[in-house]
Amino acid sequence: MRKVVSFSRWGFLMGVACGLAMLPVANRAARAESIDIVISVPGFSIVVDPLATGGTSTNYGTVDIVTLNTFLAVDGSAYQFSGLGGSSNWSGAPGGGILSLTGAISIPAGTPGSTSLNITETESGFNSPSGFSGTLQSSSSATLNDAGTGNSHSADSTFNSTPSTALYQVASSPSTGPNSPGGFASVSIPSFGTAPYTLTNFISFSLTPSSTSSPVDNFAVTAKATAIPEPVSVVTMLIGLPLPLVGLAWLRRRRKVVENS
Repeated sequence: MRKVVSFSRWGFLMGVACGLAMLPVANRAARAESIDIVISVPGFSIVVDPLATGGTSTNYGTVDIVTLNTFLAVDGSAYQFSGLGGSSNWSGAPGGGILSLTGAISIPAGTPGSTSLNITETESGFNSPSGFSGTLQSSSSATLNDAGTGNSHSADSTFNSTPSTALYQVASSPSTGPNSPGGFASVSIPSFGTAPYTLTNFISFSLTPSSTSSPVDNFAVTAKATAIPEPVSVVTMLIGLPLPLVGLAWLRRRRKVVENS
């Protein structure tokens, strides 16, 4: 009987996968760069990209939440999404390269299943800012509704896929009712280098199912890479600074000589 159930589940997943393969995703492939989102639950990963339409290099687009939740239910996950998206300022800006992940996730009351779920958001090809070194900032926020003590998510961000425990942070629910815990952390970037860089956001959820309540996490994670000017540029600026002053002084002396002659 177990084999029959397993085969039926496999067949269902294959059917849905084949249907997704026929979705109009040519617009994502044609873009110079895109935001990629992958959801991981025990024993299964969902590449969300084929479920998103109308996206650009700076906006993930609209996700087919119904199909996404079908995937999760079939895989035995207790979680359901009511929103999921991403945005960026690709390919960056002098003030910093930014990548954000937002959404809302919940466990409907009385829903059995796995309570382990992770999301990874990535975008490559950022080429601004650039510099000898810099800072990666990671911020995370949550509005937890109908969530008892202990409901939480943990989040962090990476630059060129290099993990750092300094950016690991937890937003947890201290009590029942709506609340909005948040966190902020930063870490130094050794070098931007000359090649384009990649930003990644990661979030892991820990909501407790209940027969009477439906904990909801309205979440957000943002990575921002900022640069520090190269020392050579600073030295060049300092060395070049007196030259205009010398020229100005010479012009003033020259003017006085002319006026007195």
